[in-house]
Amino acid sequence: MREIVKLVVVLGLICGLSAAALTFARQSLAKKIETQSDLYVRGPALQRLFDRPADQLLQNKITFNSGGGSYTIFYLTEGNEITALAVEAPGPGGYSGDVLIMIGLDLTTNKMLNIEIIQHSETPGVGSRIEKATFRKQWSGLSADTPVRMGQGGQIDAISGATYSSRAVVAGTNVIADLIQNHRDDILEAIKAHQS
Repeated sequence: MREIVKLVVVLGLICGLSAAALTFARQSLAKKIETQSDLYVRGPALQRLFDRPADQLLQNKITFNSGGGSYTIFYLTEGNEITALAVEAPGPGGYSGDVLIMIGLDLTTNKMLNIEIIQHSETPGVGSRIEKATFRKQWSGLSADTPVRMGQGGQIDAISGATYSSRAVVAGTNVIADLIQNHRDDILEAIKAHQS
């Protein structure tokens, strides 16, 4: 009995120390991870959404907090006017977890430019087909005023065999559309504060 208690205590200590070390490493490296993600994931996505070099866009970044959520938002300006946004949000309900998406939005027309998949853990070869241009192009020109729906009567056709992944992308789209619809003025004020 004594040996079992000793074993449990030792294993508990090892687990506790491992968890503490991993937490410390994650917190210490958070800024570097964010920078690498900007350079190698968000930058190329922004370049495709806005057809501009990434280095011109990455500096136009704010974090907007709403309803307990934190959203990364990039903006595009023409002269002094903010003309477009790229908003990042998680789409809940994917087969293997949330799907992190970014949607480009033209503020003059209030229509979506396109969508980019920033991060996911969906099944390779099945759920990962949400990255394909043939699926993503369905977002081009959609109104940000209307909830996006999937399936019959909806604007988006799900990928066959990847319904959960498709549904997560649609859910993330509606999170972003709600955010823009309910907080557009607050977001623009936050951007102006960032610019000054």
